[in-house]
Amino acid sequence: MKGYPKVRNGKFKYGEYMPPYVVLEEKKQVLFLIESGMAYLAIGAFMRKFPKGYTGLRCRDKETFRKYGGKI
Repeated sequence: MKGYPKVRNGKFKYGEYMPPYVVLEEKKQVLFLIESGMAYLAIGAFMRKFPKGYTGLRCRDKETFRKYGGKI
């Protein structure tokens, strides 16, 4: 099936989608590059792949993402 990945019961269907991200170990934060759309609503599901205690943040532009060490 083509199209956007669907979240059902907290799990992704039709493949595993993960936006580009940077882990900031010192602050226990994960910075996701999500420029537009509603994908930021899935940050909770993305965070299940990281250790407890880490928080997820949305970055809207590529320059800021690269400033923190992100690669696109």
